[in-house]
Amino acid sequence: MTRLLGSKRTLLPALISILVFGFWLRCRAANHPYISQWDEAYHALVAKNLAAHPLEPTLYEEKVLPADDREWTKARVWLHKPPLPLWLMSAGIAAFGENELSFRLPAVVLDTLAILLVFLLAEELFGVARRPAGLAAAALYAVNPLMIRLVSGRIPDDAPHVVNAFFITLTVYLFAVSARRNSRVCAAAAGLALGLGTLCMSAVALLGLAAAFPLLLSARGVRGTFRLLAAASVAFAAAALPWPLYCASRWPELWRHESALHLRHLFAAIDGHAHAWWWYLKILPAHYGGSASLAWASACAALAYAAREAARGKGGGVAAALCWALIPYVFFSAIATKLYSYVCVAVPALCLLAGLAAAALWAERAGRFGAAALAGLLAFCAQAGLVARERASADYSACPWNELYDYPSFRRAMLDLRGLPGRKVVLNVGDFKMPQAMYYSGSPAYADAPDAALVRGLIERGFRVVVLLDEGGRGSEAVAALRKSGLAGKITVLPLPAPRGGGFKHPYEA
Repeated sequence: MTRLLGSKRTLLPALISILVFGFWLRCRAANHPYISQWDEAYHALVAKNLAAHPLEPTLYEEKVLPADDREWTKARVWLHKPPLPLWLMSAGIAAFGENELSFRLPAVVLDTLAILLVFLLAEELFGVARRPAGLAAAALYAVNPLMIRLVSGRIPDDAPHVVNAFFITLTVYLFAVSARRNSRVCAAAAGLALGLGTLCMSAVALLGLAAAFPLLLSARGVRGTFRLLAAASVAFAAAALPWPLYCASRWPELWRHESALHLRHLFAAIDGHAHAWWWYLKILPAHYGGSASLAWASACAALAYAAREAARGKGGGVAAALCWALIPYVFFSAIATKLYSYVCVAVPALCLLAGLAAAALWAERAGRFGAAALAGLLAFCAQAGLVARERASADYSACPWNELYDYPSFRRAMLDLRGLPGRKVVLNVGDFKMPQAMYYSGSPAYADAPDAALVRGLIERGFRVVVLLDEGGRGSEAVAALRKSGLAGKITVLPLPAPRGGGFKHPYEA
């Protein structure tokens, strides 16, 4: 904070306002009493279970019905995602209880810190004269719809993407500082941040190194870059290697399967996530909000100005930010599996480039092209204002991906199951709500219908069988058959109402 005082004193009040506003937007988005289905429910459940055994990530604590651990929605040991975001979510639960805001708080805090990192990075990448660029970039990041939606948990991959984007940003910042100071200590810190990033979304975190490489070469040359990277590599290995080596030794078959599955994302569309190569460009306006025309104009102008500055050889910082912005779009557009939020790791860089372009317009306001510069600034401010208004008024109250149950009723019924004595198992859970049912009830939950043989077997094993019924009647025939078998009195049937209201927006639109 000392560096923000003195010559930066005039920017400090504005920066604090941006940080407070960004924190408020994220808290507001994260503070809702439901757990979104894809993929937050799985992350939250595994995080809750990690509190009891931090080195054994489990989805089903007790596997009551047989299932293949290689199916990530049914596994007992869950290695589908690296552990760091889950550990952070688990720490939130341990500190603040099992309410939904608790496991989102780490993402809220880290993404707010990312706003500060974006501000600081502008000076490190573009020079002292471009400090206003950092303020504009921080403001854009503070209101960015994609990052706020990820913090809210409404869209995949929620916390893992947020934490990964934070560590990539931190890695670039620390490498930039190490390049300026020629500091092996800062380079080691960057390597540590890079290694921690791989514990969020695996190899995607290496973007932090790729982005910083032009800056390192520009500032320190080949020999100096090698010297700094050597220091970084030791810390990187110390952070990145223990977990995969541990998993490979403890669960070798499952680890090989998950590793192969990650590689398959490159060549096959997993779970039907196939899109055209230009899909991420198509949804760029939704990721950045406001007017689609202004979003496109801002992105194109920022990239064009950055390319011009990089071509003129004005330091490696602009080239670093340009690489950071473009690599995710090129890479994720080329692979077969395309998920909506993959390119979120480019958000800090695109905000930085937009801030750089805005600062250039500000500097030109009294120059030869002053009228055009003022028009550009007006468009920039209008776009930022539109996005801020959207995020401040966005409604996060309705549970997304929810078709069968009135979520408050479902949540309350599952929490009430904790008060029932004995071991319990929940059957006939629809709408893929098994993880939420397990999170709230503390009991294993399955989509399986309650046929007589299954119910008898569970009762003989000492389980109380709970059957959910939705208003659509799903499972009612199975319950009727149990009554004919004389088993109706031995199960607990929970009828749950359908969702109330209607017209809810898709979470990608809200």
